[in-house]
Amino acid sequence: MRDGLVRAVVLVVTISLTLVLLPIAINVGTGGTAPAFLEPYVGWAWPLIGVLWAATIVTALLEVRNRRLPVVSSRSADQPRNRRNALARIDRYLSERRAGSLASRTRIALALEEHPDAVVRPYDLLVQPLDRESRRVPNEADIANVFDELQDSMLILGAPGAGKTTLLLELAKNLTEQAHADDNLPIPVLLDLAGWNTQSAHRSDDDPNDSALLAGFVRWLLYELDDRYGIPAPVGRTWLRDGRLGLLLDGLDEINEPDRAKLAPVLEELRHNYLIGPIAVTCRTHDYERLPHQLRLYGAVHIRPLTRQQVLDYFAAVGSALDGARVAIEQDDELWDLVNSPLMLNVMVLAYRGRAPEDVLAGGVADLRRELFDTYICEVLARNRKTARQYDAKTAVRRLWCLAWWTRSRAGDRTDVPRWMTPNGWFGLSLPDVDYVTHAVCLPALFAAISAGATLVMIAQYGALAGVAVAGAALLLVHLRPHSWQRLTGSAPDRGLLFALVWLGATAVTVLVTVAALGLVELLTAKVALIIEAGMIAGSYAVEFVVLHDNSRRLLLGARLALVVVASWIALSLGDATAYASGVAIALLVAQGIRMVKSLPTDHLPATPDTGWRMDPWVGGGVVAAFIVAVVLGADLASLQLEAVAGIVIGTIAAKPWRRRPPVLAGPLSRLLHDSLLRWTGYLPWHRRAFLRYAADRYVLAHTGRGQYAFIHLLVRDHLAECAPDELAAKVDRRIAERAARR
Repeated sequence: MRDGLVRAVVLVVTISLTLVLLPIAINVGTGGTAPAFLEPYVGWAWPLIGVLWAATIVTALLEVRNRRLPVVSSRSADQPRNRRNALARIDRYLSERRAGSLASRTRIALALEEHPDAVVRPYDLLVQPLDRESRRVPNEADIANVFDELQDSMLILGAPGAGKTTLLLELAKNLTEQAHADDNLPIPVLLDLAGWNTQSAHRSDDDPNDSALLAGFVRWLLYELDDRYGIPAPVGRTWLRDGRLGLLLDGLDEINEPDRAKLAPVLEELRHNYLIGPIAVTCRTHDYERLPHQLRLYGAVHIRPLTRQQVLDYFAAVGSALDGARVAIEQDDELWDLVNSPLMLNVMVLAYRGRAPEDVLAGGVADLRRELFDTYICEVLARNRKTARQYDAKTAVRRLWCLAWWTRSRAGDRTDVPRWMTPNGWFGLSLPDVDYVTHAVCLPALFAAISAGATLVMIAQYGALAGVAVAGAALLLVHLRPHSWQRLTGSAPDRGLLFALVWLGATAVTVLVTVAALGLVELLTAKVALIIEAGMIAGSYAVEFVVLHDNSRRLLLGARLALVVVASWIALSLGDATAYASGVAIALLVAQGIRMVKSLPTDHLPATPDTGWRMDPWVGGGVVAAFIVAVVLGADLASLQLEAVAGIVIGTIAAKPWRRRPPVLAGPLSRLLHDSLLRWTGYLPWHRRAFLRYAADRYVLAHTGRGQYAFIHLLVRDHLAECAPDELAAKVDRRIAERAARR
């Protein structure tokens, strides 16, 4: 996926640069001239275009080759080596999944009881079974034996943290061992239902006998088999059709709530259209009871809460290493109510393991769930682990908090950390650090960049007077309402560096766009360019006339349009139509750029009256910088192109009504800006994989697949999402200092 993204970026960049350079090169080749500041480099235009096109062709060929690469080996699905390879991959995945889970640290027998009323048995339509009452499963019973008694078709229910995924992992391990020993047994595959988005559209490679809903489910299943276990889709479809796969589906409760009820009909149709092998599903009891339809399986088991005796027996088995945990639970009865599941027992063990009883008593007892989870986070982040990359406490907690907040707000009850954060505006987050750098650093830098870039190009092409005209237009447009910025106080790391990066990057983009606009005007000829500009302006005014219901405003709009027409006729009579068309084009671009910056979503902040904080000094500073650079580059400041100046003035007047429609690129620019600022202020990692590995090594996240991570549990995720990150980071720092003082 990353390689595909890189190829896409290369294609976009190379094609964009070629579209800018090609008109200039053609214009020069046909006897025209390039912009004055580009004339020394005209000889490089065609070689650079050749390099760019070569890069584009190579990238496109790589993309075509990757798309045509066979997704299935030359061996058929019946080849024994396919089965061995798949089982080896499953073994490795299960080993990594168990090693990264809390269950690997605390081994405790889970008590089960059968709940036959929780499911609709397929043979209920023929004979009513006698054993409809709940019964306890013997404590020493193996989950594989229970699964066998229920005819390899089972629902696992339990409270949050009860150990449903742990049982499913244990079942997968047992079934995999059996599949190794007997080639006739199905291959068990553990899949997380959180990834199923209930798509209901047919595609060309779907089975025509499947409904749209089932086709989407099978398509998702085949994708997961390929992504997680390396089983190609054609092989997976064959094995699914022939009953050579066992489906272990984890987390029915993690499907989006409106779509949970769709699993029952999907599994029922899957049973009719395919030869299904063993199947097991896990779900939280409360969420399952809310479903309108029960699953059609042969049995269900419910995981009972841990008893006090089980907890005490575990403490006794471990020995003195858990003396601190034993003291904590003996001193606070409320902890008994919390430590009733393997998850909470694991959290407590990791929080207090190796701590002396006197230290626990001196520091107070974690008598609430919040304090217990705080202690857990402090302990796992304070301990040195094997990951090469380390993070300070503030950075680590901020990033975990942001990932938890985002995952919960977008994914509901799911624990999967999204691979890509797809923000909508500003996520609904109001972070003082991010708000401050947005309003006090980035917006000034963007306004300065737009004015500087456009002024520099116009000075280089049409002289100082045209540059002054662009600068005046930019200053006027920034000064006019609405004002999207606010006067905020605060601080930010490396504020000067951030301003320089934003300013330089935005200035480069502005120069590139304005040079491209001038090149297109010269390539199209002045007449064609003026027709296009007139059509754009007329279209915008026509929409305004339709939308507006105030006759006085319509009259003012008509007067402005008449002024634009008359002034254009006078300016064109001066002689140089190309300079006039170029001036209009640059004015329209500057107006749109400034309006786009003003339109960046900041609606999470309360509206406050403008108290005098202006962007004028930043615009002025950008203009001064542009003049200095133009002088250094040897631009002819004395050149007078009144037609270009007239075009800039008239284009600025004509562009004013465009404020009613949202800019096309405002949304993407806002997402890019906010995502970058979250990383700059430490709320998101720059190197995502390195940080996710760090968090998984500390039992905050679990590695669930290739490039996939999830919070170890919803309770841990929700605790992080609700915490005050800087306060929790201070606790982590204190715990680190305590551990260092003992050494």
